[in-house]
Amino acid sequence: MKPESTSSWREELQGIMTRSVASVDDLADVQIRRLRKRLGRSGRPKIQPYTGYATADTIHLHGRILTNPPLDANFRNDRWWHNLANTIQRFASDEVPGVTIRANFGTATGVATSDNEGYFHLTMDRSEIVDAMPFWSDAVLAVVDHPLTTAIESATTSKVMAVPDEAEFVLISDVDDTILHTGATNIGTMAKLTFFSNARTRAPLPGVAGWYEAMHRSSDDGNPTNPLFYVSSSPWNLYDLLQDFIEVNAIPEGPILLRDLGFDDNKFLKGGHDHKLDKVRRLMHEYPNLPFVLSGDSGQEDARLYATAAAEFGSRIKAIFIRDIDPMGDSEHDLKVDRHIHQSENIGVPMFAIKDSVEAARHCVDLGLLDASQLSAIETATRRDEQRSAPLLKP
Repeated sequence: MKPESTSSWREELQGIMTRSVASVDDLADVQIRRLRKRLGRSGRPKIQPYTGYATADTIHLHGRILTNPPLDANFRNDRWWHNLANTIQRFASDEVPGVTIRANFGTATGVATSDNEGYFHLTMDRSEIVDAMPFWSDAVLAVVDHPLTTAIESATTSKVMAVPDEAEFVLISDVDDTILHTGATNIGTMAKLTFFSNARTRAPLPGVAGWYEAMHRSSDDGNPTNPLFYVSSSPWNLYDLLQDFIEVNAIPEGPILLRDLGFDDNKFLKGGHDHKLDKVRRLMHEYPNLPFVLSGDSGQEDARLYATAAAEFGSRIKAIFIRDIDPMGDSEHDLKVDRHIHQSENIGVPMFAIKDSVEAARHCVDLGLLDASQLSAIETATRRDEQRSAPLLKP
């Protein structure tokens, strides 16, 4: 058998097995929901809203319907066993399919229905909005026509980010080992951080808050100008943890785009990171008049994915930053990044391997993305974060 045929056969078998496991997973969810209904324990549906965003033409809202949404964590007093229990609850989500959600945003309204995993996606026509949209505003979401709750009881708000006319660029950032330290080079540290930590005890990458804040508020009046989007291979189950982490560490807020937990293509258990490239493509198409800056790390596939984006979009990408997850030595990751740096440079898009936020900020000054007067504050913030992170990263 030829190698091509062998590869094709293996890919086809893998696809069949993946679809089979996914079908079993879906069937199990249905049977569990039927059992709960029979026992009178269906649970009241609640909305877990995700941060939405507006383009020139549309408003995108999304979230998930659960009977057990994550509870507000007590960052200062929670101990490791509380953190572990919270982690387990995030992955033991009780989703509710088939729920009708109504959105109200100013003069615009929209309706969506939750899918088999409880997710809903709702798009509204921005032309229905009479007033100008500020950078941040709120939409109201509510469950309607459900026997176990009312629109008033279920009502919640979803923040919506609108890109102002004076925006200079869009920053898209990875999460793991780009803004959030995961300990990818040490499995013990990684396990400890994943299961026994919370948003307050997780360490940010030094200086990232200061660097992103300077990029975010590059206008003279100090108001938010340039939007941020966060993309990650983490599942939506970790959304509340990542959102809290960004808030606790004063990192500029922005929509967080994750992926479903499951066995289908483009889901967490299937593996791979190409879904992040799909999200970059979508955002670049949704904001066709703005350039982009991409930020990632050397631990996953960010350099490859961003180099592919550079080949497709060319000069619309002003710069790519790849944080070195192991700056003290050379590794296989570094060789891959170097290859993609050359590939990107040949296209005319600068890609930089950076050791910290200060180095990234200096490149931004050279490219005209930041004013040189902002460097001092970023340097100070980076050194402060290095001191703060040291005890949090001990194995």
